[in-house]
Amino acid sequence: MVEDEYLIALELDTELRAAGYRVIGPIADVDAALELLKDDRPDGAVLDVNLAGEWVTPVAEALKAMAVPFILASGYVAADLQAEPVLREAANVGKSWRSEDLLKTLRSTLDRK
Repeated sequence: MVEDEYLIALELDTELRAAGYRVIGPIADVDAALELLKDDRPDGAVLDVNLAGEWVTPVAEALKAMAVPFILASGYVAADLQAEPVLREAANVGKSWRSEDLLKTLRSTLDRK
């Protein structure tokens, strides 16, 4: 999980663990996420798009290269992501997601891998 806002990361962590997922993170910045991916290959990922002003694109590209599916939990909408194909193609549950939607989208994304 890559999320820089503590309370949102805590909520995501709680929901994912309650659903039976093993959570790695939260990771709050691009460099730390890329470093983690050198040593660990997650089954899937939940990414925020903007990490303290830095876009998560390099992490998404690394995940894609590793064939690791991911979803976005971001307030950015499709129009905001047009310049970033790797992000534009990902499912986005938004920042004020409903738990059921988050888990359904994550399951569906993981099932497609």
